[in-house]
Amino acid sequence: MTPKIEKFCSPGKGNGLRAVCRVSAGELLYTAVPFAYTVSKEGRGHVCEFCLAKKQGLLRCSRCKFVSYCDTSCQKQAWQDHKRECLCLKSVSPSVPTDSVRLVGRIIFKVLRQSSCLSEELYSLRDLESNISRISEEMKE
Repeated sequence: MTPKIEKFCSPGKGNGLRAVCRVSAGELLYTAVPFAYTVSKEGRGHVCEFCLAKKQGLLRCSRCKFVSYCDTSCQKQAWQDHKRECLCLKSVSPSVPTDSVRLVGRIIFKVLRQSSCLSEELYSLRDLESNISRISEEMKE
């Protein structure tokens, strides 16, 4: 399949994506599995942590008792991403980390595993640019 988008760099503005051919309104240009994701607090217990299906009677992880899955198939497929998180969730129980803390943890664990993802086809997490030098001294403190 011919790509419909390309990466580009705009000096002083950063990186971006642009269409390389004429596209219709509403046309799907790109789709990929996210590098990392987490179910929000509101969805917890009602949405499978792997396939994100909303359903009743989800099975909780037997170790951390925090995340839920449709069945053992979803749980096994999620294990690589949940393994380290599981230990952390169990160690802080009964406290509950925020959604953003869980997401950052999942990103860190995936980077530590040196795991790649199809969503990195266009941009890798390693392609992100630091803007720390642009932050004023006041903001750093």
